[in-house]
Amino acid sequence: MKIAVLWRPGRNVEWQNRYLGTTMPDDALEEATLHRDGLIEAGHDAQLVRWRQDDLAGMLEELGGGRFDLVFNASSLAEVAFLEAAGIPYCGSGLDLVALDKAARKKILVYHGIPTAPFFVVDDGSRATGGVVPLTELKNGWRPPEPLSYPLFVKPVRGRGSSGISDESIVHDHDELVRQVEKIITRLDQGALVERYVQGREVTVGLIGERPVVLTPLEIEYNQVKTNTYEHKMDREIFHCPARFDDEVLERLKETALETFKALGARDYGRVDMMVDDRGRPTVLELNTFAGLQIVTGREEHLHASYIGEMARAMGMSRSELLGTIVESAARRLPTPTRPARADRPALT
Repeated sequence: MKIAVLWRPGRNVEWQNRYLGTTMPDDALEEATLHRDGLIEAGHDAQLVRWRQDDLAGMLEELGGGRFDLVFNASSLAEVAFLEAAGIPYCGSGLDLVALDKAARKKILVYHGIPTAPFFVVDDGSRATGGVVPLTELKNGWRPPEPLSYPLFVKPVRGRGSSGISDESIVHDHDELVRQVEKIITRLDQGALVERYVQGREVTVGLIGERPVVLTPLEIEYNQVKTNTYEHKMDREIFHCPARFDDEVLERLKETALETFKALGARDYGRVDMMVDDRGRPTVLELNTFAGLQIVTGREEHLHASYIGEMARAMGMSRSELLGTIVESAARRLPTPTRPARADRPALT
């Protein structure tokens, strides 16, 4: 197949740069190049295409008209919205899921009986509708309802890659809560999701393919930090794959990840993050629909290894096998002379 590998400068660092007021190195092009090379190794004709938000007509001309069979998109909401509107086939979850913020996804998990921490959302007055707590009310003394009690965990209601998360995300009193919520609203121009702080060991589980293959659970060991911040991921990360649990718990984690993936209607690939208590019970944190996919080998040691890449490598998969599985899943939705385009979602079983 002829595949466009869509990439956008800054996709991995833009939110954290805004949150911290820093300028972190951008590896988006190198990451996309690994994707392109892996797809070529899998037998596809893959080319890099840079996303241009200010030139949508040009993007339509470059990507549309049957020039490519499929777009390999591991970027963000704007690109998915464009591809969906233009009717251009692409890899990954659809707009109906990608457009949902973390709070909406948690509500779906609650509906399906999948364990996730109780929460509420705070935003400024212009966006505080539908049960969202206005920031002014929080400042004026509004208190979280039962069963929420301190410590609480505060993070952006949108975002990826631990953006907007630091050790300050764990708050122990009302003043800390107000300060952290206001920081997210002011710097990232979005609401803050506040949930019960779940203690335990952090585990993440990747899923790939049309009938999802559940990858080996990976455990993240915190090193000198209290939570998995962006900087911890980039610089001081220790992980264990497979995660250090017995077979019964590992199977429970994989089942929970699959239930989450299906309940949210994800497709092609994704990664479910969860905390596991000392009794082996998981609590789902979130589903990442734009999870990193790079398998880093010796010649790319300067790049950050992705969790899914490490899970795949632990299972003996090559870069071409990992990316090829994702592309094959997306290709099954392509129209053929005898089969119309499909937009079906996996059923929860």
